[in-house]
Amino acid sequence: MRYIAKYPTAVHSFILSLMLIQGTYQMLQAHYGRGVVQLSIGMIILFSYFIRYEIKLDETKVLYEILFLGHTFYSKYLAASDIRKMVFKRVGWSARGAFIYTDKLLPIRLINFKPDNMYDQLHLFGKKNGISIVCREDFIEHNQNVTKES
Repeated sequence: MRYIAKYPTAVHSFILSLMLIQGTYQMLQAHYGRGVVQLSIGMIILFSYFIRYEIKLDETKVLYEILFLGHTFYSKYLAASDIRKMVFKRVGWSARGAFIYTDKLLPIRLINFKPDNMYDQLHLFGKKNGISIVCREDFIEHNQNVTKES
């Protein structure tokens, strides 16, 4: 099954509007250096609206993709044997998250994916393939289908 996440929020919109207003004001006041920096930051935030994250779960592998304007920017196949462990925890008041650890340096962060059953499916994927699973207390309270002993 395919799951999608997008990250821009109201906070991004607020910061974007501030950067664009301040950058324009600085340019009009002949402070070109500050104006260029603030407009550049605003453009980076604007581009973040077009980034989408996808994850596809198979029986024995996970496909993680980062897309920009519908084109694949980064793609990574993870076989079940490459995954060292999965950690499920809450990352904020209402968001659930999962972290997939491999032998590489940084884990793959899975936060705000829709539909919400992605975390249950990922947990089942880990159980079926014998992957070490860690569930934090606050994650278990939010989702009763996941057990602590997994």
